[in-house]
Amino acid sequence: MSGEATSGNSPQSLVIVVPSAKPDVWQSLRHALDDESTVRVILDRRVRDRRILTDIRDPERRRADRRRRSDMQAELGTGRWISTPCAPGSIDVRDPDARAILFLCCSHHVVPCQRCQDTYRLGWLRRADAGSFACPLCGSDLTPTVVAHARACRYWANHSPVEAATA
Repeated sequence: MSGEATSGNSPQSLVIVVPSAKPDVWQSLRHALDDESTVRVILDRRVRDRRILTDIRDPERRRADRRRRSDMQAELGTGRWISTPCAPGSIDVRDPDARAILFLCCSHHVVPCQRCQDTYRLGWLRRADAGSFACPLCGSDLTPTVVAHARACRYWANHSPVEAATA
């Protein structure tokens, strides 16, 4: 994986944004996620906030902030990378077929934990309960990241899992 784009027509599961001041972390994540062609690792290219009003007379045209996560700038500002799931939809991870695919086919695939800033193989994640996956180090819920991986993983391509909200 080049780190700048995903290969072919494969869907993206995650985008990981690394602060521009940390190119060594960017390289490390690219290396750790090299086998994950659905994960895109990019350097933050923003230099400043473009939404700062330069002239009081120019009204703001945007109605609201379109960024999905308001804490993104704060995380990047402190030198921490962020991960954002991209794959739409949900997968019921309590479904026996879904659990079997994750265990048999995806246990060697890697997912990141933003809270502890590390990557883990899916097989290393402990089950907090029947429908969630916990980080082995910090215990944060990695279920949205696991679901995003499953939605884009090649082993799910010919599988039509039961779509249900995982509450």
